[in-house]
Amino acid sequence: MIGNSIRSVLALAVAMVGLSFGSVAQAMPDARIDQEIRPCFGLLLRPEVSRRCQAHHGHKGGAGLVRAPSTYIDCAYAYPGQISDTIARTWNGVTIYLTSSNGRGCRESVVINRDARILGDPDRPVLFIEPLLLAPQGQPCIRMAPGLKVDIRGVSMAQDDGDRSACILGQDDDLFVSRSDVSYSGASNVIALAGDSRLTIVDSRIVSRSQEAAIVTRGKLKFDRVNIGAAVIGVKAGLQEDSRIDNLTLVRLDDWTGSRRSASSAGLALMDIGPTQLVEISGLDVTGFSRGAYVAGGGEVSFIAPKFSQTDWALLVEGPTVRVSKASINAQEVGIYAASGTTFINGADITGVMRSGIFAERGAQVRSVDNVVHAPKEGCAALKSGYFDGALTCRPWFDAPELGGGKDRAILPTYDSLRKALDDESRRLYAQEPHAPKSVVGPGTRPAKHGRVSTKRKAPIPYRGSVQGGPAR
Repeated sequence: MIGNSIRSVLALAVAMVGLSFGSVAQAMPDARIDQEIRPCFGLLLRPEVSRRCQAHHGHKGGAGLVRAPSTYIDCAYAYPGQISDTIARTWNGVTIYLTSSNGRGCRESVVINRDARILGDPDRPVLFIEPLLLAPQGQPCIRMAPGLKVDIRGVSMAQDDGDRSACILGQDDDLFVSRSDVSYSGASNVIALAGDSRLTIVDSRIVSRSQEAAIVTRGKLKFDRVNIGAAVIGVKAGLQEDSRIDNLTLVRLDDWTGSRRSASSAGLALMDIGPTQLVEISGLDVTGFSRGAYVAGGGEVSFIAPKFSQTDWALLVEGPTVRVSKASINAQEVGIYAASGTTFINGADITGVMRSGIFAERGAQVRSVDNVVHAPKEGCAALKSGYFDGALTCRPWFDAPELGGGKDRAILPTYDSLRKALDDESRRLYAQEPHAPKSVVGPGTRPAKHGRVSTKRKAPIPYRGSVQGGPAR
């Protein structure tokens, strides 16, 4: 009887503890919220919550273990939204491998909600004509959640009818693009990054038929061996960190030549440069834009051996301290225009100008040495220098080097012809690359086939007038 009494008391105590625990849990909403946020901790208290702890989207392997979805995606058989779904249901830093067994691309607007890498098939060349990712009409190719680090390598993307949607859209993101092609036709941007973002593009080509800038970003910029064809504006960036641009080629597309759109075109526009920032630009090549390059704000900007061809105003400076070394400039109106700030110019070769080789507004300071201006037929006396009192060497127009202009003015490429020319170059370079076995293996993936591997994409060819233009198809 004593034993039965003890057991009765213990049972009553357990019941009271359970009741009191339940009442406390019900009285504390924070506990319920915590269970919703971390449901697996509430398995014993709320069985209905436990269903969300089961990875029902995965596939069960041996012994009831849950396996993550495959990160190897064949676009020939991919279901709509598979790339987004795979990223959402895996882990931070996931690597997605894209290929296509029949040449058909994944038709999807990819949503990236965590740090991720997207890699293209190394056993095939990267071509505009065969995009691995094709965005649906009026939708972005890629949408990134704020504050992510995204890496895209060896992928060709296309948006044939973007309407008002950018192809790659993000905010406060760190985006790295390498050995990739992006083509866009619409009313927005190829890449649009807002906030405090970091954009790095290496060994890549972008072709944009839009009234907006092909690339618009804020924060930090780093380019190396990048080729951009744009109908109106190439790159528009507000720089708040030190940035570097190497071997950037910008060519205006001929699709809208003669319209007011091309009259207001600009190749490179760097604005809102921070007062303590340094921007280094080496090997810039700009062709066909009305305004070649425009820099505004504070800080310092350095141009090393830039080339401007078929421009109206080649370089415009408003605010920052600018150093221009060994520039090759062909412009119809003005070579270098300084509105404010201090501009140092040395070793510039300026030809084709009808108004001024170097022009300074009141308040702007220009320091010039060893620069040569080739005057038009009217002669050196017809040129103006504004408030710039420095000495310029002026030579007759017929002594000018072959920099384009006049009857020999090169024909600009169109949206279609430039993509075709760049694809032909990619095929040629790909055929010359060595054969090397390589397998791409990752969690939940199958290895890629052995065969020809693009170990390193060579630099894109600068436009040299070899692409014939004409009406867009």
